Amino acid sequence: MTDPLFKQDAYLKEETATVTEINDRGGIVLDRTIFYPTGGGQPGDKGTMSFNGNTIDIATAVSGPDKITVIHVPASQDVMPSVGDDVELKLDWDTRHKHMRVHTMMHLMCSLVPFPVTGGQVGADGGRLDFDVDDPSKLNKEQLTADLNRIISENHPTSDRWISDEEMAANP
Repeated sequence: MTDPLFKQDAYLKEETATVTEINDRGGIVLDRTIFYPTGGGQPGDKGTMSFNGNTIDIATAVSGPDKITVIHVPASQDVMPSVGDDVELKLDWDTRHKHMRVHTMMHLMCSLVPFPVTGGQVGADGGRLDFDVDDPSKLNKEQLTADLNRIISENHPTSDRWISDEEMAANP
């Protein structure tokens, strides 16, 4: 199990952790992490991991089969930490922050489109939402764009809240 520090503070950019496992594919499991794993249509975080005078790139983070373990996927396995090593994690903050902004914008879009969401995807350069639209003529791209820009310009406060898998399944 990995303590998901990103759930308590999505703005953590650096943190220390301890290696608890190196899996059979070279994935690095830590006791805690700031790296968000791929899931819910959002890419996993990337960044760096430093240990014993070495720094390696982390290409992404993914969830383990138990969904409570985060596996850090190194870009290369040339130099690897060992179980028990203390490591310093640094996020690629620019990419994480773009993901957060796109994710928030997608929630705003959901508030404007009166149809159920059937899927979506977040990326640093944009996002995609899929709606179960019964009548496309009820949507006006220019009006949606204007409404989104208006809401954004009003600079409303935002907050985060983690929901359960059951809540997500009931209301994607």
